[in-house]
Amino acid sequence: MKIRNLSTAKPGANRESGAVAVEFALIFPLLIVLVLGIAEFGRAFNIQVSLAEAGREASRYAAIHCSDSGYSASSAQSAGVAAAPSVALSAANITMSYSGTGACASGNNAIANVSYTTSWMTGFPALIPGMPASLTVKGTGVMRCGG
Repeated sequence: MKIRNLSTAKPGANRESGAVAVEFALIFPLLIVLVLGIAEFGRAFNIQVSLAEAGREASRYAAIHCSDSGYSASSAQSAGVAAAPSVALSAANITMSYSGTGACASGNNAIANVSYTTSWMTGFPALIPGMPASLTVKGTGVMRCGG
């Protein structure tokens, strides 16, 4: 049986021994930025969908119940807050207005504007120059009154 000396088997093998580690070190930061960006975008999209639902529900409540004797804008705001349980909304985040004569009359629109400001989930975007320190998302809902 013949024993081979491994150091002479492949003369160029030692020159590439750290290539994988260097390639990983170059690609890893880009991969992390990509993953954090996907997470931040997903969260922002989730918040925006929730705010659109809150605005739609608040304007729907106002359009249906504005002619009731006990109706107030705060009850429509409460309906909007209840429609978005995944976001920590308060009634102050929802503003109600009406098109036309400014009242909820037949043919006018009930408009609910929702605005929400929160910090970034990962905090990474706040480290980038030019990016805002917090995330502000808005949603709007419009329904025809008495419709």
